[in-house]
Amino acid sequence: GFGTFYGLAYIVSPKFCHSFVGYVEEEACATYTKIIKAIEEAPEGSEMAKWRTETAPEIGRSYWHLGEHGTVLELMYAIRADEAEHRDVNHYASAMKKGDLAPVGNPKKQVDMALKKYVKDLMTV
Repeated sequence: GFGTFYGLAYIVSPKFCHSFVGYVEEEACATYTKIIKAIEEAPEGSEMAKWRTETAPEIGRSYWHLGEHGTVLELMYAIRADEAEHRDVNHYASAMKKGDLAPVGNPKKQVDMALKKYVKDLMTV
């Protein structure tokens, strides 16, 4: 299925595959942003508004280190941040040139990417 196709495509063009995944992750970020907005703006007393205070499932609280009382809204923020990191890493990887260090093995690149993401997130709030 898809795994075989993607593996073959990666052999032919890793840059294309990283770009593709980066764009998929951008869509995920946009989707989670819409979900967060819907939760935050939901009328008080509605089912969606309950997610502002409802405790997230244990597996999500554990995986994203939300603590014992992490809410569904906090879970959505954590998932969006995770997707944004995937987006940034894949776009960076798609632009890498021979000899470039991967951002996960390069502390300076990690800091630069984190700061860039932080500023971008501030600008889009």
